[in-house]
Amino acid sequence: MKKTNIIATLGLASALGLSGGAMAGTALSPEQQAEVKALIGSYLRENPEVVIEAIQAWRSKQEAAEAAMTRETIAELMQEAKDTPSPVWGNPQGDVTVVEFFDYNCPYCKSVFPGMQKLVREDGNIKVVMKELPVLGPNSEYAARAALAAQKQGKYEAFHAQMMNKDSRLSPEGVLEAARKVGLDIDRLKKDMESAEVAHELERSSVWAQRLGVSGTPAFVIGEELIPGAIDGRQMKRYVEKARKAE
Repeated sequence: MKKTNIIATLGLASALGLSGGAMAGTALSPEQQAEVKALIGSYLRENPEVVIEAIQAWRSKQEAAEAAMTRETIAELMQEAKDTPSPVWGNPQGDVTVVEFFDYNCPYCKSVFPGMQKLVREDGNIKVVMKELPVLGPNSEYAARAALAAQKQGKYEAFHAQMMNKDSRLSPEGVLEAARKVGLDIDRLKKDMESAEVAHELERSSVWAQRLGVSGTPAFVIGEELIPGAIDGRQMKRYVEKARKAE
């Protein structure tokens, strides 16, 4: 078999994915199969860039598919955000929506909050949708449940700010202390923390995070973009302005 036929054979054998079964499908004899394998091995040793190019092409295809899936998921998330059961602060009728995945014990989330709060207040037309993602253990989940329960008493934003402005990691005692400071009914809060609605909201946030590939906090979705990691107020303002122009 001539060397000029190798590329065609490569295609028939699933472009480098050769096996005895694959080669058997080409109706080659065992001797011919051995010859083809030897020729392919020789060709690839002499032209290793073929493998590199194939890997790069595969990676590009995978990245394009992942990017398309992320765009589709973001569009679905933003559609849900129009009438979401998740807590909202800022301007509920804002022309730009910011979705934040966060953990009350995440120091990066806390470092972002003051700049974010300032931007939302000064802009006046930003809707912030909160997705509780307690990835840092039981205390974080306790805080997330308490915050979602506070929503039932109409005090989510004040309670959220109280907890985000605490420098130390939040224990259950610290969470309840913050709840008292903003005037929450503690007995009702504890009961609502165990409600099906709170459990469902936590589950939904986790599902959205998985679909977007978000594994840590904070992470933001602004307009059509997913922004993993902490960003300061100026960076967030640029993303908001970009989303506003796109609208």
